[in-house]
Amino acid sequence: MTGETLIMAIRKFRKQMKPIIWLVTILMVLGGGYATLSSIIGSMSNGHSNYAFKLNGNKISKFEVEKTKVTMIDGYSRYLGDKVDRGLIDILAFDEVVNKNLTLEMADKLKVKVSSGDVNAQYDKIESSIGNKDQFKRMLQVQGYTKNTFKKELKDNLTVEKTLAKIQEGINPTDEEINKYYEDNLYIRFSGKPLAEVKSEVITDLKQTKGIEEYILLLNKARKEMKLENISEEYKAYVERNEMEEDGFAISNVEMAKRTLNNLFITNGDREKARELSKEYYKAQIKLAKIAIERGITVDETLPLDYKFEEYKKGLFENIKNSLNPTDAQLKEYFEKNKLVYDTFPSADSYIAILKVDPSAEDKAAAKTRAEELLKTLTPKNFAEVAKKNSDGPSSPNGGDLGWFSKKDMVEPFQKAVFAGEVGKIYPEPVETIFGQHLIYIEDRKDDEERAKASHILIVPKISEATLNTKKAEIETVKEKLANGTVNFETLSKENKDVLQSTLFSKIDDAGYIPGLGYNESLTKLIFAAPINSVQTALIEDKFYIFKKINEVKYKAADFNELKNRVKEDYLNSKTQEELKKLI
Repeated sequence: MTGETLIMAIRKFRKQMKPIIWLVTILMVLGGGYATLSSIIGSMSNGHSNYAFKLNGNKISKFEVEKTKVTMIDGYSRYLGDKVDRGLIDILAFDEVVNKNLTLEMADKLKVKVSSGDVNAQYDKIESSIGNKDQFKRMLQVQGYTKNTFKKELKDNLTVEKTLAKIQEGINPTDEEINKYYEDNLYIRFSGKPLAEVKSEVITDLKQTKGIEEYILLLNKARKEMKLENISEEYKAYVERNEMEEDGFAISNVEMAKRTLNNLFITNGDREKARELSKEYYKAQIKLAKIAIERGITVDETLPLDYKFEEYKKGLFENIKNSLNPTDAQLKEYFEKNKLVYDTFPSADSYIAILKVDPSAEDKAAAKTRAEELLKTLTPKNFAEVAKKNSDGPSSPNGGDLGWFSKKDMVEPFQKAVFAGEVGKIYPEPVETIFGQHLIYIEDRKDDEERAKASHILIVPKISEATLNTKKAEIETVKEKLANGTVNFETLSKENKDVLQSTLFSKIDDAGYIPGLGYNESLTKLIFAAPINSVQTALIEDKFYIFKKINEVKYKAADFNELKNRVKEDYLNSKTQEELKKLI
């Protein structure tokens, strides 16, 4: 187990990264991925072939494929644990690398450019979020990066992001498309609002949806035309090939791997059951596609298979839906059975800014004093028990045990103390890091390997009443600026470094749930009690909130006559789904 101080920092690091980034995490070290990458790096230096395959004449490194594997294993392991099927991951990681590099080629054709300034800005943002340059450098090293290779990763990901954005920019929905999308999503997406009020949202949705569709078409075309050659022996089994054929439809190993991997969540890691579910799914999709074809429904044959199945299903859905003609009696019966769905429950829309409160110098001094007093009572024998009762760190339940870790795994002050102190003894003074004060018991050490085994007690500075009172005065100043319009919630985070988040939250319910934030009953009670457009403040669990409610909806019982069109739409959708199930 590595040191929790590094893990805490890396968790913070990962939160700052955009979801699109293929990020290798610290867990690759824990799970053996680091050894795999290290062996590949070693083979490169020993003159062995360092690329996995050639794609359109460009060499793709083994390191990139293995790094992608490790990232995927990490992602799925969070939910499946040791039941992740690495054979499936191998297929998907190989495919992911192909797609990524084809997208980068697509970017060149579209003349998408990412400047060094863009990359440096992203790099600096991530580095500053960690707050310690040396710590950031060590984290990159642990994850297999140098500064340059990490910047290359950032550039690639920004390029992919800009490529998708450029494709979307070229999408101009027609009036017919706008009207159809609006009608199809009138109640589900737009809550029955008139088109004029939501037209910009409709266009944005269509640009995104059709942009993704266009990207998929371009990527599928690129895959059909690509030249994949000189594949290293250990990767040949991962190349896309047909795995299942039925009634003129061919399912590839990649499509089967995606479906099976997701089905592992359902089967609790049983691969055979997951694979059977995948086969049953594709047989059902093929059956629906054949019925759709028989009814004259056609789709774009250049689409990937899963997208073709979805288009057949959509066409068949519309075909069945248009054949239904419910009576008023049927609609009223449906309405009564689902009346709670149509009742309007209390909700609110509110701007919310969350501001952090950092401990003052006095708070840090108090933590140090507490650590010094605790240190006087410590011995190697009672260390674990004292840690369980007093440590603020996540290793507290384990008596502060950090296990074995390497020198570079820890923040600098911590690792210096561990490798300078006497083995078998408690370090003679508290050690301060960005996390707080540490009392360290150095249990064992291998200096030649730069590895150590230690336990620690973490004392995190507590925010004092005096610090909170000082912060309250600052909050009042911000509140006044928001109230008089000097600043606004949208730009507040750029103007105030203590603002963790500031945005509009919609559909806040009176049960305490804030979409995008989670449950916070104390805050929601204050929001519902506040007047409309009044800037308010609140201190809840050492966090300051500034909020402004801009809209509130009161409870209203549903009336069938007012909602007849919506009820009919829901009835038709429900009955169509039932008919689809019967067909399968």
